[in-house]
Amino acid sequence: MKGEKGVCLAGEIPNQIRRTKFNTEVNATIACNSHKGFGFISQDYVVYKCKVCGFWHFGKPAWRDKFGLGIKN
Repeated sequence: MKGEKGVCLAGEIPNQIRRTKFNTEVNATIACNSHKGFGFISQDYVVYKCKVCGFWHFGKPAWRDKFGLGIKN
């Protein structure tokens, strides 16, 4: 997808998550909405900026709360 910049490995095993990094919030939102539209992911997934890598991800609200910079969408 547009703006993909690799994968972020946040957290420690066994609670580590792997999330695709996006360079902008817009690109992460487009990817998130596309995945929701196809039914690949849950409708409750959110976009957040990661405090580990500094890029944008989408994922579970709990991941945003744990790894996000406090920006609530």
